[in-house]
Amino acid sequence: MEYINNRLSLDGVFFDDISSKHSTPTYVYSQNEILSNINSYKININSSDLVCFSVKSSNNLHILKLISSQGLGFDVVSGGELNKVLYINADTNKIVFSGVGKTKQDLTNAIKNKIKSINVESLSELKLIAKIVNKLNASANIALRLNPEIKSKTHPYLETGSSESKFGIPKSDLGKCIKIIKNQNKINLKGLAFHIGSEINDFSYFKRAINFMLDQIKLLNMDKPIEFLDVGGGLAIKYFKNDKTLCIEEFVRKVRRLVPNDINLIFEPGKSVIGNAGYLISKVLYKKKNILIVDAGMSDHIRTPLYGAKHNILPTRKKSKSKNKFTLAGPICESADYFDKNFPHSLEEGELIVIGSSGAYGFSMSSNYNARLKPPEVLILNKKIKLIRKRETFDDYIHEEIGLD
Repeated sequence: MEYINNRLSLDGVFFDDISSKHSTPTYVYSQNEILSNINSYKININSSDLVCFSVKSSNNLHILKLISSQGLGFDVVSGGELNKVLYINADTNKIVFSGVGKTKQDLTNAIKNKIKSINVESLSELKLIAKIVNKLNASANIALRLNPEIKSKTHPYLETGSSESKFGIPKSDLGKCIKIIKNQNKINLKGLAFHIGSEINDFSYFKRAINFMLDQIKLLNMDKPIEFLDVGGGLAIKYFKNDKTLCIEEFVRKVRRLVPNDINLIFEPGKSVIGNAGYLISKVLYKKKNILIVDAGMSDHIRTPLYGAKHNILPTRKKSKSKNKFTLAGPICESADYFDKNFPHSLEEGELIVIGSSGAYGFSMSSNYNARLKPPEVLILNKKIKLIRKRETFDDYIHEEIGLD
């Protein structure tokens, strides 16, 4: 994202040209940035390691197909996400299925499709898998996702590795899980897994979690050694130029040095692949006092109201900073609906802004709150604008509401 002749552009395409073609609000993605981030993982892993993109961060079929074409697998957390990656013909031996609330139908579908690993998150889930494999007379490859009991320094809603978290199997249940697996010849324990949260920029938390997992591997006492350790995702990205974060290359190298080479690694990046590749264009609708009302809201992009996230927001036409600060607020009937309370530019009605680092958990967390229609998504490749999701229409929105007559 840069200014060319005072016009904000992405990969040689001007944002105001995108808005002229597709209106606002509109999500925009850089194929170049996606591919660059993917490459940063691929060139630093061993040939037997695997990178599984976290589908919850961004689930557009075109983007998933692009990621799959680069040899990556997928980390899914619901039956719907599993169906999306199966729809694009993803390699089933590169799919891992996490999530604390897998249904019987979800697990049955995963087992029938022979995915690489169901990352089991509770003793009860393992018992359900045992019943399903016996009924189907089929085998299931699993990993045990353990709770490492590590409280990482991040937003409470983004923390997944503390002892109070709903995620992962408590250490006290590990022995019971191993007993079930040993009594079941249709359940294959392929690995262990963990996840400590999102927006992590201090490697010491990963180091503690990995050492915890390596200790558990030594205690497994299984006939066959495990094949992989799934280290999750959660790597922080830069929202502003001077943010201090772990770069992908450094992160992967540090993890690989900690884990013995006879244990393969699975990474589950989401935000570090797609976060800085996505942008949201919005238009100023009204200006009153120090408040700018824009046409994108928390229904389109909820990260600021939900997590207190701060994004780099720029006008599409370069401007000097104002002496006054402005609140960028959305149109939703909620006081939490805002993007920035210290926006440094005075804009007029009809002018455009771009909200940076919006590729992850932007569209994928969008909703129809206030009966608002979801925005389109476009991909920039070779300086061309490709529509990859059309703007939702009112007919699309009410399509499933039946029986009115």
